[in-house]
Amino acid sequence: MNFFNSTRIGVDDCSLSQIDIQDKAHNNYMLESFYRSDCMRKEVEFATSQINVNYCAAGGWGNQCDIGGCNIDQNSSLLLGSLQTHPKCRISLFQRPFATVPYLGRGPFDPMMESKLQQTDTFSNNKKSVNTLSEVSFIPMTNYPLIPSIQKTITNPTYLVEGFVRGGEGTRKQ
Repeated sequence: MNFFNSTRIGVDDCSLSQIDIQDKAHNNYMLESFYRSDCMRKEVEFATSQINVNYCAAGGWGNQCDIGGCNIDQNSSLLLGSLQTHPKCRISLFQRPFATVPYLGRGPFDPMMESKLQQTDTFSNNKKSVNTLSEVSFIPMTNYPLIPSIQKTITNPTYLVEGFVRGGEGTRKQ
């Protein structure tokens, strides 16, 4: 008697075989192709033999080919004609404005010049004209000294701090 074997129902041989059978049946059902291999020729002929019945290939989703691409030869002959090099549509004689695509590559490689360009201030990540990391003051000197009339009033606290009444101002008028 072995005490270290797994005894869960999921590892039992009987249950594993039933799960495998059910999985196989489910997979066969999901992967089954229900379309006929003869491209439904009898069904299409029956449907088109009726009056005012139009057959739309591939369920009407805008596809011109039948299910599985069975009518690709008929589709090509109707679309392109007998010569498959000349389509049955209008030929566009509009010439492209540019004969080729412009070259978008980097050009010649010069590592010394590229490193110089990358290490200059004009190509740095700091694009601001006023750098906050510098210790230079950018306040204009026109702010100092003060205008004499303002300098007289700014030093007087009566102009700056309002009067304080202990307990607050009364809200009722007397």
